[in-house]
Amino acid sequence: MFTKKARVDPWIRIDNSILSEIWEAIWKYEKIRLLDVDNFSVSVKKGIVQLCGHINRENNLQLIEKAARSVAGVVAVENNLVVDRDLTIWVAEALARDEHTRPYVLAVGCIHGWVSLDGEVPTCELQSVAEEVAAQVSCVRGVVSLPSVTDTPPEAIRRAVQPRIDTPLYGEDGQVGVVSQVVIQPRNRLVTQVIASDLKNDKYLVPVEALGVVNKESGFLNKKVASLCVYPLFDPSGFLTVQSDWRPPYPYTAQVVLWPADGYHDLP
Repeated sequence: MFTKKARVDPWIRIDNSILSEIWEAIWKYEKIRLLDVDNFSVSVKKGIVQLCGHINRENNLQLIEKAARSVAGVVAVENNLVVDRDLTIWVAEALARDEHTRPYVLAVGCIHGWVSLDGEVPTCELQSVAEEVAAQVSCVRGVVSLPSVTDTPPEAIRRAVQPRIDTPLYGEDGQVGVVSQVVIQPRNRLVTQVIASDLKNDKYLVPVEALGVVNKESGFLNKKVASLCVYPLFDPSGFLTVQSDWRPPYPYTAQVVLWPADGYHDLP
């Protein structure tokens, strides 16, 4: 008895070849390798190239698009890369438009989409407003620092952690699970928890504070644990799906992001 072989879409092979050649072309630029290579992604579908992520320098954005267009077989290039200088301007403009934050001098900094706010405001409430206004700019990756409150010591810079979906998590004796979803606080767009599936497909809620080294390929737990069972089981009732008009931060899609139900409030 003969089994029918599954038909392989020829575009898959073509796209994979194009993608490989694009990365070879990008890798030739030292400035991109040193500054930006870990903060953007390239995908190809039926010859159409999509560039997503954050770039520190505008010149690198142009070089990446040039590299993509140089490869034979590329039909079109959709350049969705965000330059830090542009994002800095957009956040500053949003703060200047808002009636609550307009009266204060708030400096904005941006590195690969991570936004820092500097300056001083008189109350914690205004500090929170500034945070939310900055986070409403849809291209912001996360707000990692806030303006200080008068007569109050400045807060520590928040840790920017973005575990990639489907990457393995490692504990003391090896792999203990896989990242399946992330929980993001909408008021600052930062990941607060990771939903991880163990080898039995049970899901656990892991706080980002429990993560040590995190990169594109994997994540390592700070604690020397042999199993995810040291963390609470994931309860879907404590979380919300994101609003349809909310754009998740790079590199996530809405399908893999949840909001905390207890920390949710109506966004302006």
